[in-house]
Amino acid sequence: MKVLVVDDEVPARARLHAMLADIHGYEVCGEAANGHEALQLCASEQPDVVLMDIRMPGMDGLEAARHLQQLQQPPAIIFTTAYNDYALQAFETHAVDYLLKPVRQERLLDALLHAQ
Repeated sequence: MKVLVVDDEVPARARLHAMLADIHGYEVCGEAANGHEALQLCASEQPDVVLMDIRMPGMDGLEAARHLQQLQQPPAIIFTTAYNDYALQAFETHAVDYLLKPVRQERLLDALLHAQ
């Protein structure tokens, strides 16, 4: 499955990328630093899953998720964030899961399996 990693913090993207490298069957098809970049990469790469932070400059993850849900075949969205107070809004965008940072490998795997 193709996974797009979206987070404004480079270390957070690198950590998720490294975690995905250890999980068979998932490949990172791109990385984005905000919602605008995520939408562009989703259009070109057509990921199956988007791992997305919520609070980012420009377009945040919630707004990007609302745009992605308008696609004919939207990717599964798993939010990865340090803030637990956006969970309700996240699930209103049809998020598959909501992971709090620091994301644990086994929790990420569970979310990815649920996204399938």
